[in-house]
Amino acid sequence: MKNKNIVIAYLVVTLILLSEIILNLNKYSYAGYYSDKIIGWLWLAMTVFIIIKLWKKKAVKVYFGLLVGAIILSILPMMIPFFGIVNYFSTIGSYQRIQLDDHYRIDRNRPNVLYNPQVTIYRREGIVEKQISRIPYNEVLEKVFQCSSIDLPVDDKKENIQRVKLIMANKDSIGIEYQITNKKQIFYHKVNENWFE
Repeated sequence: MKNKNIVIAYLVVTLILLSEIILNLNKYSYAGYYSDKIIGWLWLAMTVFIIIKLWKKKAVKVYFGLLVGAIILSILPMMIPFFGIVNYFSTIGSYQRIQLDDHYRIDRNRPNVLYNPQVTIYRREGIVEKQISRIPYNEVLEKVFQCSSIDLPVDDKKENIQRVKLIMANKDSIGIEYQITNKKQIFYHKVNENWFE
């Protein structure tokens, strides 16, 4: 494969990665949990390959320096951007992924180092999916166990959802029956279509 074709393939993968980042900023992503991980790892592998293969070129050395500089700068402010990058490329902080039906799925995750575990609901819209609701997982636990967060009998980071069932979905809310440690309760999540309101 010629160097020109390798660079073109790399630019295509980079554009796909950038489109995924832009979608994420607008609470969308490509459908499926692993799609962004696959795109990210493919870009990372191709970046390493390009740097090794074309190391003698000055532009590649400058690009490598910029990447290393970006990583160092992401570590400086308490490592928060760095951990965001690590979370994007890995499944660290992802506790459970549950497909409700053909249109909806749930992630029980920790989206950032500063967050407690969250329940995030996604709605599929063709090849992309939109984040329509996010709440702290301990709110679901409080509803299921019908107690306050102080009295919860479980650890919200460790306690898995045993089963979920989609009860109803409309433009304003989505009702889901959760089963956790053999206790069941229906929780109505508010649908938030516009995250900037």
